[in-house]
Amino acid sequence: MTLNRIKTTAAGIWVFGMGVAGVLIDVTSSSSWLALAGCAIVPPLVMLRYWNHPEQTMSQSIQRALR
Repeated sequence: MTLNRIKTTAAGIWVFGMGVAGVLIDVTSSSSWLALAGCAIVPPLVMLRYWNHPEQTMSQSIQRALR
């Protein structure tokens, strides 16, 4: 799997899990739904923004130069 698919899958699972948690704890008020939505959306957005590909190692650089 590519890194983009892993990030998208992790974000989807997180949002789905937060939705299930909201239903299980019986969230009823609009402020609770808003807080739950913030907890469901903000962490995946931060993850998608800051989780980058690792930098190329020295060994990979040498192998690429030899090709």
